[in-house]
Amino acid sequence: MKKIIFLFISLFIISFAKADTNTSLKDYLEKKDIEDGKTQIYLLNRCSAVYAYASGIILKTDAVSSKNFIEISNNLLFKSVELMVIEEEKKLEEAQKKAEENRKQLFNNYITDGKKNWEENKSHFKGSYISGDMAICSKLIEDK
Repeated sequence: MKKIIFLFISLFIISFAKADTNTSLKDYLEKKDIEDGKTQIYLLNRCSAVYAYASGIILKTDAVSSKNFIEISNNLLFKSVELMVIEEEKKLEEAQKKAEENRKQLFNNYITDGKKNWEENKSHFKGSYISGDMAICSKLIEDK
């Protein structure tokens, strides 16, 4: 009986360790109303975080694209702040602080999952939900 419990706990820990920190944006958006302000704020924060992550990944190999990605990230974060002020009636400083905290957490999640993906297939993006998130976010940028 102890062996079965140990095996069950081990499998649970292994499956938890392998799980992605963020769910894919595709899965998230399928369950949400895109017209809802909170969903839009989350989407802007997620896209801001994924662009900040991509900026950091390519910084050493492509400084120009890295700079462009960080500009996109900051613009998305600013739009998130604007929407929080309008939709949630937050004060500007409060909205900025919350948006920055959210992006930092999401960014850290991308770092964690990107490292796991790198260990598995030597890519930070390919073969993971991160590449799908980038595709969704790039469509958001195109629609400007």
